[in-house]
Formats: sequence, structure tokens, C-alpha cells
Amino acid sequence: MTRARKVMVSFGAVLIVGMLLVAAFSLGVYVGEHGWTWRGVSLAGPQPRPRPGAGPAFPGLGQPDLIGRVWRVEEGVLSLATPEGPRVVEVTDRTLVRTADGEEVGMGEVRSDSLVAVFGHPDQSRRLLIADVIVLLPARDRRR
Repeated sequence: MTRARKVMVSFGAVLIVGMLLVAAFSLGVYVGEHGWTWRGVSLAGPQPRPRPGAGPAFPGLGQPDLIGRVWRVEEGVLSLATPEGPRVVEVTDRTLVRTADGEEVGMGEVRSDSLVAVFGHPDQSRRLLIADVIVLLPARDRRR
């Protein structure tokens, strides 16, 4: 094999390896942004795409930490189905429950299948959200 042929084969091999690296990097970025499936897995079921900038903003509360459908209500804990997947929220005796109109209601109004926005703070381990305010959102039509 001549020297020129060795250089050309080496250049071709480097080019192919470079293309494979770019493809692997692109796939990693795509999976990091979108997950393995286009829509991702969610217990909340199919949801319409949100409009840009459209999120409930409540006077004095800002943007909620979580928005989702109540999956299960247990003593001191709410399990929510969110677009990002299932989440657990700790409820204390200081947690306020309000309607979207701002009216205070009791914790008994929070039932399975209710849409809620949760405002709170993380616990010390940063694994659990402790609810300060839970806002009951108006029900939407669910497609089945």
C-alpha cells in the first residue's frame, strides 16, 4: 500500500468516526430534551399543548411549583399525576386550600381526579414538596 493510499484511508476512517460521534451526541441531546418517546410517559393522560406563556398565575403567589391531577389522597400526602410524571406532595396542618377564585375551602374538597396547582417549598432532603397553598383548578373536559 502506498503512502498516499494509507493517508486517504486514515482520513476516511477519521471522517467516519467523527460523523458517528456527531450522530451519538445529537441523539443524546434529543433524548435528554424529549425522552425516549415523543410525548413521554404521564399518568395524567393526553393533554393539550400549553400556549406560550400560558400558565395559571395567581395574585400574590406567582407561578405554581406543580400542576397536576390528584391521583390519590392520603393522610398528609397527595399523589399527583403531572406532565413530568408522578409526584408526591406533603400536606401539613398549615397548608391552605383555595379555589381558583381565591375562596378558602377545606382539605376535604381535594379529591381524586381534581386538577390542582401546588405552591410550596422543598423539604430538607429536597426530594419532597411541602405544600403551602393548594389551588383547586376548574375541571377540564377529559378526552378518553
